[in-house]
Formats: sequence, structure tokens, C-alpha cells
Amino acid sequence: MSVTSPGHGRDLGRAGPDQQNTLVLIMFFAAGIVFLDRFGITFLFPQIGHDLRLNHSQLGSLVSVTAVTWAISSLIFAVLSDRLGGRTKWMIVGSLVLFSAAVGLIGLAPNYGTMLLLRAVIGFCEGPALPLIQGAVARASSPERRGRNMGVVIAGTLLIGSALAPSIMIGLASASNWRLAFPLVAVPGFVVALLVAILMREPRSTGADAPRVRARDFRLVLADRNVPLALVGTTVCIGANIGFGTFAATYLHEQGLSRGTTTLVLTVYGCLIALGSVIAPAVSDRVGRRPALFAAAICGGLVPVFFVLFADSVPLLLVSLGVGLMAGGSLTLVTYVVPGESVPRELMATAFALQIAVGETIGGALGPQLGGALADATHNLDNALLMYGAASIPLAVVALLIRETAPRRVGAATREGGPEASGEAALS
Repeated sequence: MSVTSPGHGRDLGRAGPDQQNTLVLIMFFAAGIVFLDRFGITFLFPQIGHDLRLNHSQLGSLVSVTAVTWAISSLIFAVLSDRLGGRTKWMIVGSLVLFSAAVGLIGLAPNYGTMLLLRAVIGFCEGPALPLIQGAVARASSPERRGRNMGVVIAGTLLIGSALAPSIMIGLASASNWRLAFPLVAVPGFVVALLVAILMREPRSTGADAPRVRARDFRLVLADRNVPLALVGTTVCIGANIGFGTFAATYLHEQGLSRGTTTLVLTVYGCLIALGSVIAPAVSDRVGRRPALFAAAICGGLVPVFFVLFADSVPLLLVSLGVGLMAGGSLTLVTYVVPGESVPRELMATAFALQIAVGETIGGALGPQLGGALADATHNLDNALLMYGAASIPLAVVALLIRETAPRRVGAATREGGPEASGEAALS
């Protein structure tokens, strides 16, 4: 196997600016629907927990089981995608249709066991979507726009799946009941699947220009030290983010905030994090991935701490959540941008899925479970949130240890005799 740098070999399939913008816009909505259907349930946990008589640990397991099945399927289908040369359109469409159907059935669940099974099915059907979406965006993006473009996709998950989700889910449940909210929220998934089927365009690669990914090539995914380091960071980041998201609404409810105030706080927080998922990667395109990830890690650790400190003062809490403008970039950078720039581009989807598989299996499964168990054992949900805040420490250490991959920074180093970014290489 050999590598060729861009401009010295075949066309790597980057799209023009208009095509990039169209693809990113479509995937913004697709990724947003994925996370709305995955995490929207957490905003109804107070009602679901009351009606089905569930404790914190059981509520946490409804999120954890989705993480495990999500991890398994994401890796399976990402490897298949790379073996097929990155042709992902119909896999993405199939994922959107299947998980939307499963979400619609949640409202029919009569007990905890049935809901747990349906959440497992949702995770398996949703798992392939995000690594395939990010793989398509990364392949089509020019180097100077890659961080921003991938950040916009993650902004969709945060804006739709976090910022708007409280208003959507709580509003639907208030207008009818929580059981009817799920089939209603499943409808946009079918609509977005249709849009992807109609509007998404894939590059045509045939003959000598077709990517040749062989089974032994997959060892290159772990060849760069950035990938195992990112695995640690992703695991911590996903565990803390999912854990905090699982209990944020419940925590504010237990602190005596009204449903309307809780919705306001979570919506503002979601909007700030969504903006941060674009701002931080865009900043990293200029200053480098390492300093941007370090700043994002520290800011991310402050968010749950501020919830504990300022829950009794909503104005102060809202102001303090301004750190989300940087915190929102941590997941994009450590899970997608850095690993994607550390492997040949034909293996990007596999690199992303490996991050998700490990991060979801360990962090996504243990994060909510450990937080719920700690809250039940100490009879205080504050301790769970503080635990999630402490997760910023190992993530910050990872940021200091990774090799810089930003094309602008690496390009300068290359001109001075440094190494070239492997993410700009291609299999041949």
C-alpha cells in the first residue's frame, strides 16, 4: 500500500463549495433527527418514571442499552461502507426509516421490559447513521472547511436533538400525553429520509479511480497514535455528555424548577452547545486541533458544575452556560475531526465508527448507569453531575497528547520539514 498526497494522484472526490453546502445542510437535519429520536425520551423521564414506576438506575439503562446496540451496528455498517468505497446514501436512508418506525412504537410500551427492548432496536437502527453521515461530509469537504463542515453536522444533533428537543417533546406530551409524543416525533424522520434519497449525491468512482480498501487495510485505523488517544477522549466525552443529558431535566425538576423554566434552561443550553459545535471546530481550523480541544474540554467540565452551583438562580445559571460556546466542540473534535485527519480518507467511516463503538459501549453505557447508581446510593443527584464535570480532566490530558492534524497548522510544519497529515492521504 502507498499513499499519495492531494494534488499528486487521483481526485479524492472533494465537492465544490455549493455542493458541500448542500450536503452539509441535508446532513445537518438528518443528524438532528437521529439525536432527537435517540435522546428526546430523556425530557419525558419525569412522566415516564412516574407512570411506569422506574428509579434512576432503570431510567439510565434506557439510555445505556441504546448506546450498546448503537455501538455494535455503527462499526458493522461503517466497515461495510468503507469496503464499498464509501457509498453510503441508501444505508443512511435505511437507517432513518427503520429507527423512526421503532421510535413510533415506544408509545405502545406497556412496561419497562418492552421499552428496554425497543430502545435496543432503536440503537441498532440508528448506529450506522452518524459515522456514515460524517464520512460523507469529510470526504466531500475541502481541508480548510472540514472542521467547520463536520461541526455543522454535530450542531444539528445539538440544536434539534438538544436545544429544540425539550420544547418538542414536552410540548407534544403536554398537548396530549407522553405516549402520543413518540409516534408524532417519528414523522420527521421519514421526511428527512425522503430528502436524503432525493437530494444527496454521491461521487461516481469506477475503474482505476475506485478506492481499493482491503481487509488488511483496516489495521491502518490504529496506526496513528491519535486514534487510540481519541478513543480515550471519546469514551470520556460521550459518557459525560450522555450521562449529563440523561439527568439534566430530572435534576432541574428535583430542584423545584417549573416545567416551563426547565424547558427554557435546556433550550438555551442546547442552543449554546449547538453554536459551540460550529465555533470550536472553526476556530480549530485556524489555531489547531490541540488548543481548541483543550479549551473545549475545560469548558465542558464547567457546565454540570454550574448546574449544581446555580440551579437556584436561573439568570446566573443562564449566564454561566455561555461556556457552552466552546464546550460544544469537544465531541466533534475528539470523535470525528482528529481521527478523520489521522487515517487515509477511505477509512474515515471506520475510524469514526470505532470511536463511536468504543465510546458508546463503555462511556455511553456506563455514564448514565454510574450516574444513576451514584445518585441512588447517595440520595443526591448533585454527585452524579459533579462526576460528569470531573470527566473534563482526562479529556484535557488527551488534548495535550494528540499530534496536531489541522491542515493549516500541519501545512506550515511540513514546509518547515515536519510530517504531513495522514488524513490527507489516500489508499492506492
